[in-house]
Amino acid sequence: MPGTEKTQHISLTTQVENRLKHQLSIGALKPGARLITKNIAQELGVSITPVREALLRLVSSSALAVAPAQAFMVPEISLESLLEINTIRTALEEMAVVAAAGKITPDREQTLNALLDEFQQALESGVMEKILLANRAFRFEIYHYADMPTLYAMIEQLWVRLG
Repeated sequence: MPGTEKTQHISLTTQVENRLKHQLSIGALKPGARLITKNIAQELGVSITPVREALLRLVSSSALAVAPAQAFMVPEISLESLLEINTIRTALEEMAVVAAAGKITPDREQTLNALLDEFQQALESGVMEKILLANRAFRFEIYHYADMPTLYAMIEQLWVRLG
């Protein structure tokens, strides 16, 4: 029936989690940084409960660690872990690129070219945050084109862990 289509509802917890994942994946939250539930809730204008739930989800995926006094921490990453995660991430990203390559339509090619132009402009600006955001947007658009949601989620999780 018209007008009864399901609208996608994203819970507040998931919205907070996605925002924190994004901040982690672009390096806005540095290793060793303490994240205090109350402060994040105030900054985002939400109650403590969805923030705490989002932080606990990130702990369960090893993106954050629990710290004393109701705080969480961005974990330090050893060189050994960095190399391991990069090796795995590289293999998964290659798999996604190969899967996406056969699914590039003219519209998708146009989208990728526009994202590549944005990346080039970001490089020319020299602003690291712009460079990181444009790089991530380009890469994740390709991973999306692979049409492999589990693979996409695995790559995203590794990006979140590395920052």
